[in-house]
Amino acid sequence: MKKFLLIITILCSTFAFAQDNIILSKENANEKGITPMWPKCEKSRQTPIKCFDNNLRKHIISNFRYPEEALKDGLAGTVTVEFIINNKGKAEVIDVKGGHRHLQREAVRIVRAIPKMKPGKWGKKPIAIAYEVPITFVKPQK
Repeated sequence: MKKFLLIITILCSTFAFAQDNIILSKENANEKGITPMWPKCEKSRQTPIKCFDNNLRKHIISNFRYPEEALKDGLAGTVTVEFIINNKGKAEVIDVKGGHRHLQREAVRIVRAIPKMKPGKWGKKPIAIAYEVPITFVKPQK
């Protein structure tokens, strides 16, 4: 199945090269070693992939704010945000699933606040890489 998906990805990316709109998934990007580079990850001892994942986790935690409306209404749940790091290194939200709209709005705000970074590359050409991140909102205990 993985080989089939890889072949489909390669075929689709061949067509996408002509359009300058290449988007790879995180998994394919990791296999090719072309992930986006989070600021300061070049100097890290971690691999670019691990550094990206750790910095994304830190970013979500440090920027997380439980929405007031959600607190009032007692809302909780998991919101999954699909986004890309585009070919200019900026995060763009593609889709949001799960949770109430107040929780979704906060999850989108967090993803849009991801700092600009060096984009992923295919050879020397910058490309977009797709990611998906679940953000769980647990109602704070009083």
